[in-house]
Amino acid sequence: MTTRPNLFDYATKELSQDAMICWLLEWAAKENQALDRDLAKVGFDFVNALLEKHDADPLVDVSKLQVWQQHQRIDVLAKINDTHVLLIEDKTDSADHSGQLERYYEAVRNDKDHQGANIYPIYFKTGNYQHSEKCRIEIEREHDGTRYQYRVFDRCDFLEVLEKYDGANANLTDFRDYLRRIQARTDGYKEWTKETRRQWDWDAWRGLFKHFEQVFKGAGWGYVPNPTGGFLGFWWGGRNYDNAEAYMQLQVEPRKPCRQHLCFKVGAHHANSAEQNRLKWECHQRVKSAGGDRVKKPSVMRRGKTMTVAQWASDWLAFDTNGKLDINETVSNLKEAESVLKQVCP
Repeated sequence: MTTRPNLFDYATKELSQDAMICWLLEWAAKENQALDRDLAKVGFDFVNALLEKHDADPLVDVSKLQVWQQHQRIDVLAKINDTHVLLIEDKTDSADHSGQLERYYEAVRNDKDHQGANIYPIYFKTGNYQHSEKCRIEIEREHDGTRYQYRVFDRCDFLEVLEKYDGANANLTDFRDYLRRIQARTDGYKEWTKETRRQWDWDAWRGLFKHFEQVFKGAGWGYVPNPTGGFLGFWWGGRNYDNAEAYMQLQVEPRKPCRQHLCFKVGAHHANSAEQNRLKWECHQRVKSAGGDRVKKPSVMRRGKTMTVAQWASDWLAFDTNGKLDINETVSNLKEAESVLKQVCP
């Protein structure tokens, strides 16, 4: 079956998403109801969904609206009824940097055109993200004695709004389909089988790691670059080991089923070369002693700031009798490996 071409398969940059946000916000204006009632309704629902993140009372209507893109380097800024200002920092797969969230809030707060209005900072994220990113974004901040807080509005939040649309506008339906496909790929791990292992893609691995993140508190995940092309990593269980850190890490390279390792790692960022070498071999021996045949020596043991000192010997991924991924049994495998590390680092 022929797949309908979708503009947003090509317009994947954050500026394209900025434009989509601005366009949908503009439709919220009451005056646009006469042009397209369905688009005006979803635009209005969008505004209230953003405000709801701050527990603000829903608006009855949008009688006055101004929308800016890249005003004072802020991705999207919208002033509604002269009383509400939406400050939106828009992200796809990237993260905030260089104190930009604080700068943008200060710029809006100090702008005389917005004096007296309530400011609602939003961190708009349609890519997959770590729980730790959400916690970091939503911390309370302060500017000139005023406490404020960014709230995360993510892909699922946006889809919840867009799914209410019953019209046929191609801009909206294309963008909704584009987000739906990202979500479907992210949830793809739920349908994994042993036979399709080579086809597992990056988004599905991220989806699985987001699931693991709910089980292993304090865990993190993300892309880890290296000279051979990098991998997706999931790390957890950090424990002190002789002034260094021992921890567990999954290392996967999508479409390369032979490169999906469960590793015992040591981070020795402040140790010199001789100390790193000692830690590497000493921790390897202790993990091997605690794990027995369940662990093995990696094919390469390099000295460095982060070192793989052992690997889980058997397949850490578990499958049921029908060949489908067994998530609960897979988590049990990870916990069993972690128990070995806990013996090494009580």
